[in-house]
Amino acid sequence: MKRPFAVTTLLFAVLCLTSWNAIRLYAAISDWDSLAEFAPHPGPIYIATTASFWTLSGLALFNFLRRPSARARRFAAIYVFGYTAWAWTNRLLLQEARPNWPFALIATLVFLALFSALLFEKNLGNYFQQRENNDQQNKDSNPA
Repeated sequence: MKRPFAVTTLLFAVLCLTSWNAIRLYAAISDWDSLAEFAPHPGPIYIATTASFWTLSGLALFNFLRRPSARARRFAAIYVFGYTAWAWTNRLLLQEARPNWPFALIATLVFLALFSALLFEKNLGNYFQQRENNDQQNKDSNPA
C-alpha cells in the first residue's frame, strides 16, 4: 500500500525535530567547556540530556511511522504534545522573558492544529489499520 501524504509529512516533521536535537546534542558535547563556563543554570548536562532524550524518542517515532504499528499514532501524539510542553516549560522557566511570546504561542497552536489534522486524518487511520490487519494475517498464516 502506498504511504499517504499525511504519513510522509509527519515523517518529515519528525526527521526535522530529530535532526535539530541531534545537532543540539553534538553542540553540547563539543562545546561542553564553554557551556559549563558561560551558559546559565542548568548548563550543558541539561542540554545534552534533553537533546539525547528527544533524539532517541524521535528516532523511535520515525521507525514507528515508517513501518506502521498500532502504537504509531498514540506515540506520535505523545511525542509532539510532550515536545511542545517541554519547549514551553523550558521557555517560561529557564529562559529570559522575550517580547515575541504571542507570536510563538500562535505559531505553536497553528503547528499543533496542523499536526492534529494530519494525525487524525481518515486515510492515516485506514493506513495503520490495514497495515495492522495485514501483519495479523501474516502471523495467523505462518505458524512458527
